[in-house]
Amino acid sequence: MNHNQSCSKRFHVMITACVLSVVNVSGIQTPVSADEQQAANPLADADPHTKDTLDVVLKKVKEKSAVLADIREQEEWNDGHLKHAFFLPLSELKKDNPSEQVKKALAKLDKEVPIYCHCRSGRRVLSAAPLLRKMGYDVRPLKAGFDQLRKSGFEVAGK
Repeated sequence: MNHNQSCSKRFHVMITACVLSVVNVSGIQTPVSADEQQAANPLADADPHTKDTLDVVLKKVKEKSAVLADIREQEEWNDGHLKHAFFLPLSELKKDNPSEQVKKALAKLDKEVPIYCHCRSGRRVLSAAPLLRKMGYDVRPLKAGFDQLRKSGFEVAGK
């Protein structure tokens, strides 16, 4: 294949991909770059879960070189929470003027000490992380939820 044929073939592939993306033909997928994927879903990788293992997290929390924030809601906290966690509900973090309890908890935190956030399933932490980062904290959202943390050796308070 000569240079002109090669260029022509690439041109036709590009045109076909453009047409298919415009008409959105079902079942036919066109290649999408990583930049295009990120633009389509800006939160996809904005706040990924921490890569720190649960053993490392537990060790750091016990050594007090990191803290553990439970961002679940009051009812969930009341049903059981982890011994070394402090209560920082997501609903309060989202408010322009959070409760005095949350303000006091935030004021006690050292912005140089990592905060590992957990919730029930590892999804809400991805909403909490940017809020805490905006306040200047080093936030590391955990993918493991409450039950998985408990099963991995994190003690439940009062047990």
